[in-house]
Amino acid sequence: MITSSFADIAEYMDLLLDAICVVDEHSRFHYLSPGAERVFGYHPDEMVGRSMLDFIHPDDRLMTQKTAHRVNHGGEVTHFENRYLRKDGSVVHILWSARWSERDQMRVGVARDISGQKQLEAERERLIKRLEQMALTDALTGLPNRVLLYDRIKTATTRAQRDGNDIGLLYLDLDRFKHINDTYGHATGDELLKAAGLRIQSAIRATDSVARIGGDEFVVLVDAIDTPDALTAVADKIHDALCQPLQLPHGEDIITASIGIARWPEHGHTIEQLLHHADQAMYRAKRNGGNRVAV
Repeated sequence: MITSSFADIAEYMDLLLDAICVVDEHSRFHYLSPGAERVFGYHPDEMVGRSMLDFIHPDDRLMTQKTAHRVNHGGEVTHFENRYLRKDGSVVHILWSARWSERDQMRVGVARDISGQKQLEAERERLIKRLEQMALTDALTGLPNRVLLYDRIKTATTRAQRDGNDIGLLYLDLDRFKHINDTYGHATGDELLKAAGLRIQSAIRATDSVARIGGDEFVVLVDAIDTPDALTAVADKIHDALCQPLQLPHGEDIITASIGIARWPEHGHTIEQLLHHADQAMYRAKRNGGNRVAV
């Protein structure tokens, strides 16, 4: 009988870190090697006679049933993953190899606990995402940095060429930032920059982007311009958002900005040309007293 033949070598199977499982066509356990307790958290006697569905994570039951059906009909599985619930309620990730035994009319599988590997993979993915975020965003404000801005401008110009639209850039420099930063300290300056970033972001469309490219300078990418005065309208919204009183560590203050505008392709075909034009326009606005827009 199959269970007795497996039981005869059970003392040797206990040397395996994996668990050997014998299941009938209805997915009832008929035999589990002693290693099953390390994998599933149950003593084998607690699982024999019960359906594997009693132990499988609810979210993985359907795909496991489909795979088991395939094995029952002669298919061989070598790298199937699913999750089981241990006796203590914790989740174990299992890698299976299984095939159907025609002689015994049973499904024989080897289960390996890969929970540690899954945890390492998850930690590695989180680290990669964090590194990607650090490479593409400004550490202080959380806004896109120059690298991500360039990528988005490149994508926007490609799309604009295809669709026959224009795009625009707004180059912003905060008025009086150096005075506030020097007078009240870098902590106050940092709070001002973060508040400015949030207010600029709140004034633009979800399809547009704002990036901090250094110091107190921000650039807004306005995608798919549909009217001649669209860029000026966006600049006016940003001015309105910025000019609301702001509570800083030293007290209430007002943020204003000088804004320069560049339109693609009128003011340049490359990113550098557009940024240069917008930057020069911003300086003209600042020389005229600040809190202004120039093209």
